[in-house]
Amino acid sequence: MPSLSETPSTAPSTGSPSRVRFAACYAARHLGLSMLVALLSAALVFGLLYPAPYRAMLGVESIFLLVLAVDVVCGPLLTLVLASPSKSQRERWLDFSLIGLIQLLALAYGLHSVWVGRPAVLGFEVERLAVVTANEIEADRLAEAPAGLRRLPWWGVQRVGTRQPKDSADMLRSVELGLSGVSLVMQPGWWLPWQDALPAMQARAKPLAELMARRPEAADALRRAARDSGLPPEQLRYLPLTSHKTLDWVALLDAQMNLVGWAPVDGF
Repeated sequence: MPSLSETPSTAPSTGSPSRVRFAACYAARHLGLSMLVALLSAALVFGLLYPAPYRAMLGVESIFLLVLAVDVVCGPLLTLVLASPSKSQRERWLDFSLIGLIQLLALAYGLHSVWVGRPAVLGFEVERLAVVTANEIEADRLAEAPAGLRRLPWWGVQRVGTRQPKDSADMLRSVELGLSGVSLVMQPGWWLPWQDALPAMQARAKPLAELMARRPEAADALRRAARDSGLPPEQLRYLPLTSHKTLDWVALLDAQMNLVGWAPVDGF
């Protein structure tokens, strides 16, 4: 009768071909599911929260794609390491559930971060259009905004104008805040309905042909943007379009001051 030490083990070793094939099969399934979730998340972020040109202006593409890449790689990799045919079905489900929970928490953190920093307001300020993110706006002062502008949209961009200073003290305060990096568009108490800002926009907007002549190196990019808008360049006007990340964009406007296009060109 053989001793216990001489009895061959029936469970596959950690590095056996059968264990590797088993783990690779589960990891491949996990990878496919992770990629599907990543594609849906990317569609939500880039299609709903950060439509063009805001995704490029705010630099969210590289950050969120990195989050997705880490999430997609780490989950299947953990499955490849932990999956084993020697484990009971209960142990496997526990492993997969914990891995999935870790992935979902990481993805939820990434989605929450980009949602908090989503573009929320496009405002006309003096001589430019400024894109402001939700976490840049003084949310506790939204009650000071005009009726209809006292809530930030969950997605999409709310358009506002900005009023003139009421007196010299108001002017001085706005200058001090501007020097500290707080623009008028970030302050709900300075907002006006978009329609009220159109006359000032009409006065400030310049012909696109003027910018093309002033920046000949960017003329091709401006022509492409005009072509994409569906209007000839001579019918378009422009205003500088800025965010906290960049000043080097312009908004293309039609005769009614509708935003019909954009281009990565310095408009100042």
